[in-house]
Amino acid sequence: MTQNDSTPQFIKLTDEQVRARKRRNIAIACGLLLFIATVYSITVSRMHANNEARKAAEAAENAAVGAVPSTAPAVEAPAVEVTPAERP
Repeated sequence: MTQNDSTPQFIKLTDEQVRARKRRNIAIACGLLLFIATVYSITVSRMHANNEARKAAEAAENAAVGAVPSTAPAVEAPAVEVTPAERP
C-alpha cells in the first residue's frame, strides 16, 4: 500500500456546479420554510375554530341549564395530602 492509496480523493467542483448547488439549497430552504408556515397557520386556525366551538357549546349548555356564564377563570381546589395515619 502506498501513501496515495490512503489519502482521500476529492472532486473539484466547477463554478457552475457550485452555483447550481447553492440554488438547489436555497430552493430546499424556501420549500421547508413554506411547509413550516403552512403547518403553523393551519394549526393556529384549527385551534381558533375549536376554541370558538367550545365557547359556543358551553354557552348553549349554560343557556339550557339557566346558569349565568362566569367571566372568572375556573380555579381548581388545592390537593390535600392524606398521610397513612389519617386514613380511616
